[in-house]
Amino acid sequence: MPLRKIKVPQLVFTLVFWVCFLLLPFWFIPHNRGRSAFDSERFIALYIYCCLVLAVFYYCNSEILIPKLLAKRKILPYVFIILIFLFCFLCFYFIIWKNAQETRQFIGLHPTSRRESSATFILFSPTFLFLIAFTFSSVSKIISRWFYAEKVKEEISKHQLETELSLLRSQVNPHFLFNTLNSIYSLTLSNNAKASDAVMKLSRIMRYTLEESQSEYVSLANELAFINSYLELQKLRTTDKTHVIFEVDEGEKAVKIPPLLFIPFIENAFKFGVSARLQTSIFIAIRVKTSTLTFICENDIVPNITMPKGTGTGIANVKRRLDLLYGDNYQLNIDKNNEQYKVTINLTIR
Repeated sequence: MPLRKIKVPQLVFTLVFWVCFLLLPFWFIPHNRGRSAFDSERFIALYIYCCLVLAVFYYCNSEILIPKLLAKRKILPYVFIILIFLFCFLCFYFIIWKNAQETRQFIGLHPTSRRESSATFILFSPTFLFLIAFTFSSVSKIISRWFYAEKVKEEISKHQLETELSLLRSQVNPHFLFNTLNSIYSLTLSNNAKASDAVMKLSRIMRYTLEESQSEYVSLANELAFINSYLELQKLRTTDKTHVIFEVDEGEKAVKIPPLLFIPFIENAFKFGVSARLQTSIFIAIRVKTSTLTFICENDIVPNITMPKGTGTGIANVKRRLDLLYGDNYQLNIDKNNEQYKVTINLTIR
C-alpha cells in the first residue's frame, strides 16, 4: 500500500479540518460585523491569501517536510523552515492588510491606533490560522503513517504466519511418510502379499500430501478420504487383535479444515496402541454439529512399549498450527493414564 494512499479515517479527518478551516477566517480576519464579510475587499483578499497559502503549507508540511526532515530526525532544519514559512506568511499578510483601502481609511481616521491594530492582527489572527494549519497537517500525517505502519505490521505478521505454517506442514509430511514407509517395510520383510496393495495406497496418500495439503484449508470430505486411506494402510500390518473403529458424522458438507491436522494423533494411536499379543482398540471419530467440529482419537496403551526417539514432534506441530490458525477458537484436551490415551479437539468451524 503506498504511503500517500488516504484511508477513510484520514479522509474524514481532512474533510472536517477543511470545513472548519474555511470558516475560521470569518472569526479571525476583521471586517465590519454589520455587513457581509464579502462586502469587504480587504477581507476577500486576506481570505483568499490565507486559504491558498495555508493549503500549500498544509500539504507541503505533511507530504514533504515531515517525511523528508522530521521523520529522519532533522529537527533543526525542519523548525527553521517552519519559522521561515511563518515569517513570510505574516509579512505578506501584513502587506495586504496595510495596502488595503479600508486599512488606510481606518488609519487616517484613527492615527493613534495604527501601531496597536497592526500588532494585534499580525501577532494573533494570522498566527493562529497558521498554527491551526500546522497542527492539523502534522496530526493528519501522523494518522496516515500510523495506518501505514499498522498495514505493514499486518503484512509482515501474515507473511511470518504463512512461512511458519508452511514450515510446519513440511515437517508433517516427511514425518508421516517416514512412519508409513516403516509399516510397508515390515510387510516386505515377511514377503507379505499385502505389500503391493500397501504401495498403491501409499501412492494415493503421497498424491494428497503433495497436492491438497499445500493449501491452508481443505474440504473435510477430502481429509476424511485421506484418513480412511491411511487407516486401510495401517490395517494391512495389524492383526485381528487390533480393532479399529472410525466414526464419521460430516454434518455440513462445506466444512474446511487444515490438512493433515489429525494425522499425528492417529499415527500415535497405531504406534502405541497396536500389539501382536494383546487385544487393543483404536477409536476415531469426527463429528460436525452447528459451528463446531469435534475430533476424538482414543487408543489402548500397550504396556512396556519403548518410546521412539523424537516422539512428540508431530503433536507439538499440531498445537502450534492450532494456535496460529484458530487462536482462542479451539480446545485441545489430552487425557492419559497407564491404560488409555485420549485426544479431543473442538474447532470452531469457519
